[in-house]
Amino acid sequence: MMKILRCDEIPWDRLPEKKRRVFLRVDYNVPLDGETVVDDYRIRQSIPTIKYLLDQKAVVVLASHLGRPEKLSPEKRKTLSLLPIAEKLSELLNHEVIFSEEVVGSGIRKLIIDGRPGKTIILRENLRFVPGEEANDMIFAEKLLQEIDVYVNDAFGAAHRAHASIHALASLVKIRSMGFLLAKEWEVLNSVLYAPAKPQVAVMGGAKIEDKMQVIEKLLPQCKALCFGGRMGLIFLAAQGISIGKSSIDTTSVQVAKRIMGEAKTKGVQLLFPIDGWAASSMDDEKPKLVSLNAAEQIDPQLSVFDIGPETIKSWSKVLSTAKTIVWNGPMGVFEKKPFSSGTFGVVDFLIANKDQIRGVTGGGETVAAISERGALADLFHVSTGGGAMLEFLEGKELPGFEILKLREREVAGIQNMLASSA
Repeated sequence: MMKILRCDEIPWDRLPEKKRRVFLRVDYNVPLDGETVVDDYRIRQSIPTIKYLLDQKAVVVLASHLGRPEKLSPEKRKTLSLLPIAEKLSELLNHEVIFSEEVVGSGIRKLIIDGRPGKTIILRENLRFVPGEEANDMIFAEKLLQEIDVYVNDAFGAAHRAHASIHALASLVKIRSMGFLLAKEWEVLNSVLYAPAKPQVAVMGGAKIEDKMQVIEKLLPQCKALCFGGRMGLIFLAAQGISIGKSSIDTTSVQVAKRIMGEAKTKGVQLLFPIDGWAASSMDDEKPKLVSLNAAEQIDPQLSVFDIGPETIKSWSKVLSTAKTIVWNGPMGVFEKKPFSSGTFGVVDFLIANKDQIRGVTGGGETVAAISERGALADLFHVSTGGGAMLEFLEGKELPGFEILKLREREVAGIQNMLASSA
């Protein structure tokens, strides 16, 4: 039997203070505007684990990636420094955060050695500044491990990546666990897949149906109904011969949609599609036209549909209101443009209004951005910090970040015995 320890299951009282130097992998891959953090949601979600480790008299050594520096010139790489994030974290914690310009090296080693138990927080520079991170390089992992005693992963947004700080490093450490954020993601998403509060309904949006095919197939047996919006919703309409104007849909996507409709019919799962939408000649049009989306209507061939309409939200709400769990991933339209935002915000507002009766489990960059814009991140049952990781988890894939943390019962017993002998 395998077990993943949570950080509060480590017997800290048996661990000498000088052996409490913790490598805490976090996900601070957040949007920046110059040197200003635009959205600090992921940073704030790491705070409970950081505070807990400080309470255990640990020296906390944080590590994260940011963006894709390998695609940038040396000059532009500087825009992906974690220094602004160290400053934001310090502000949120009201606690000093020491920033290390080194990812690995003698400087960061000295900072760790000199760290004060229960006081020192260190954030090292962007892990992806070193090629060994994305290569899952064992030598780089060994350098990251220098002066480290305990490994804690709290970076769900990177849990689907077999990178050095997620996989290779964890494989080298006997005492390894997940932080509170990772543990919550694990618990909630497992419940969605295997033991949801029923009835469960899924709301899927975005552009490519192929990207979510495996998630849809996995959720079908668990769901009473699935609602499809965004371009994905238009694909299903096209598969039924319904006019969608000049909205671009490829033949392969239509065939995938037909396959899903067949599977849903076999399983007795209701599928809901847009019945109206906001259409315009381009997404920059500030005065879109509300059109009906049914077999009896023909949309002006010069118009594209960029959002679901009010009748769709009204119709879907009748089904959504019967659910106890709603899983939502992907916007209902081009919500970044105000004329095409009402569909996505309509779903957000429904979840807010029904938060006491329905468990809203949401995730994905654009989905979280819409919830954030409505100021509702703290109101919903669970807003995942990972988009790609959430989708892969819900596909039923084994994520490297979780798999490497699994311990056999004898390994757990070995850790306890080791700590008992060193106390």
